[in-house]
Amino acid sequence: MATNQFEVFGVDVRDYGQLWMAAWRDALFGDDSPIRKLLDSEVTLRHSDGESTTYQAGRESTGGTAEHEALAIPEHLVLSRSLTLPSIAEADLEAALQLEIAACSPFSSDDTAAGWRVTRGGDAGELVVDLAIVSRSAVMGFLGQHFELMNPGAAEVWASAGGHWIAVKGFGEDRREADYLRRLVRVSVVTACCLLLVLALAGISAFLNGRELAGLELGRDEALKEAANAISLRDELTATNTVISELNKLSRQFPNPQSELLRLTELLPDSAYITQYTQDGRKIRLRGRGTDAASLQQSLTEQTAFKSVTAPQAISKVGTTGLEQFFLDIELKPGK
Repeated sequence: MATNQFEVFGVDVRDYGQLWMAAWRDALFGDDSPIRKLLDSEVTLRHSDGESTTYQAGRESTGGTAEHEALAIPEHLVLSRSLTLPSIAEADLEAALQLEIAACSPFSSDDTAAGWRVTRGGDAGELVVDLAIVSRSAVMGFLGQHFELMNPGAAEVWASAGGHWIAVKGFGEDRREADYLRRLVRVSVVTACCLLLVLALAGISAFLNGRELAGLELGRDEALKEAANAISLRDELTATNTVISELNKLSRQFPNPQSELLRLTELLPDSAYITQYTQDGRKIRLRGRGTDAASLQQSLTEQTAFKSVTAPQAISKVGTTGLEQFFLDIELKPGK
């Protein structure tokens, strides 16, 4: 039985608000935002060999004079990673990436700078994150040597990762972001004013027409409104009862994901953790990392509640972290 009144089948419905806000942030400020493609400033990307290219919203542009300048750093100064995350992680994406940066960066926290680009994967339920991690001191040394730049806020710093140019945070990108925000606010205000004007004109027209017909149609409209409300309430009640009945059937038929998550939490040692959990009836698919994935699979196989524990993919090491990535398919026994 769920102990959290906000949980439905193991999902906290309070996260929906964060996901809604994340969707708006992605639509307005995301790397693939169509609004950003129109309003973002053009940037001249300069390379140490003297070549330069103009970009707008991360894409090469053939437009006019660029308002901002970015400096490209070579690949040997960049630690790049490509992450695939479930779309539910979008609500706390920045916090999750900060943890990933802290875990992967070989530099001190004060010397670490990073940037990332988020795109939708082939699966609508996945996010692909191209992450670039650099050393501030190494970058400033390169900029001073090749561009004679000593002020980190004088220009943007871009790094190549995953086939994209990514702006590294903590340098001169704030000016371009401020320009984009001003344009976005200005366009929003103009759009809101136009919409209010259209609504006002429509309201005046409706008011004038309504006064002419009010005397003849008042009685009929009231009767139709009351009948429509009664029919709507009846249909909503019937639909609600049907949904509740189906949910009750599913709840009795399939295992509770929350109980299985609790069971796995108790079984997993401190040296292992799960990064993805998927359950379809009595079948569970896990993806995670640990120091000894083979022993973990063996210990899960010995659990009486599990009918079978198999590995659909081979165990692989995760860089130089000392961890192993594992994939496990678990089938629950009936009645467990």
